[in-house]
Amino acid sequence: MKLIKDHLIEIRDDGSLWMNMEYFTYPHALTMTGRALERLIGGPARQPESKLTQREMDLARSIQDITEEVMLKMTAHAHKLTGLRDLCLAGGVALNCVGNGRILREGPFDQIWIQPAAGDAGGALGVALALAHRYKEFPRISAETLGTWERPSSVKSTGRLPRYADGMSGSFLGPKFENDQIARFVESNGYVARQYDPCEVAERVATLMAQEKVVGLFQGRMEFGPRALGGRSIIGDARSPKMQSVMNLKIKFRESFRPFAPAVAREHVGEWFELDGESPYMLLVADVQSSKRLPSRPETEALWGIDKLNVPRSTVPAITHVDYSARIQTVRREVNPLYYDIINAFHKRTGCPVIVNTSFNVRGEPIVGSPEDAYRCFMRTNMDVLVLENFILEKSEQAPVTDDESWKSEFVLD
Repeated sequence: MKLIKDHLIEIRDDGSLWMNMEYFTYPHALTMTGRALERLIGGPARQPESKLTQREMDLARSIQDITEEVMLKMTAHAHKLTGLRDLCLAGGVALNCVGNGRILREGPFDQIWIQPAAGDAGGALGVALALAHRYKEFPRISAETLGTWERPSSVKSTGRLPRYADGMSGSFLGPKFENDQIARFVESNGYVARQYDPCEVAERVATLMAQEKVVGLFQGRMEFGPRALGGRSIIGDARSPKMQSVMNLKIKFRESFRPFAPAVAREHVGEWFELDGESPYMLLVADVQSSKRLPSRPETEALWGIDKLNVPRSTVPAITHVDYSARIQTVRREVNPLYYDIINAFHKRTGCPVIVNTSFNVRGEPIVGSPEDAYRCFMRTNMDVLVLENFILEKSEQAPVTDDESWKSEFVLD
């Protein structure tokens, strides 16, 4: 950390910073850093899939600590200037959910809201809102005032939003496929699928998840932003000690240590995590409650690196990080009924209102956007079940895929 502060960055009390561009190449190249930084830290960048060493772990931790320091100083300065108790965040660094969690816990704010597409792509949302406000005369409104302003005739009345809502429909703003479209897709391809009544889907999926089946969930509108939030998600049993490595190695095709996020029914979040508020967009980190943690065993104290990460640390080990933290998504039925009903049915069956949620894709591939994409990903991985709206397909009943694995080379990360 001292090396970074001595050579790479200067941080001022208000969070503003100066970066030494001798060590950064992103303004004129396709990588963030170059040979100068490699010389400074004593070696080249780690290649994907190569063994993690203490250097990579120390470097990642130091950069994260510095990022959090900047975030805390910037937001504290914003509060000093404005006196406001609510904070909104956007931009790529606002996807740093560990830093967001520290702002919520340690900062002077009552609540924070992070734009779910907090990155370059999310700028389109601001442009659309600015144009609507400036040229179409749509007023700038909040949840508290939504029920009082006089709407243009072109705007549909939705009434007053509850305080937890933000007008973005849970970020479910993308395309949706109706059941008749799914039926035609399944029938035209000869796939084996069972159609359930809407009230039966959640029960069937919860039953399969309780058997440690991994489920691809394709339902409702697609999410806007980088996080899968239950529309295009892969879900599983958070209680399973093997679920994290299975999802990483056999489905996502990436390193086994990559962490997954929990999705939890909103009314139970405080029972399982040190958070008692909203985190609908999976952009806040909080610790697992001490009552859910497992006692450490003497034989695990000498472990190092990946071996240490694989030690179960709570009753929901698939989503618990090495420091007992988790990147949380809170789920309300008003926002995503089927997703909530699956979690609720799983809770009734197992006593656990927490499931694993990760994006429906393989490494380097975009999140699936169509039934064709979803089926292809389902069949090319070790996923057990595919949910397409009210249709459920089980891997064991499908005809085997005949293509080879050369497709994996299309999706290799830099």
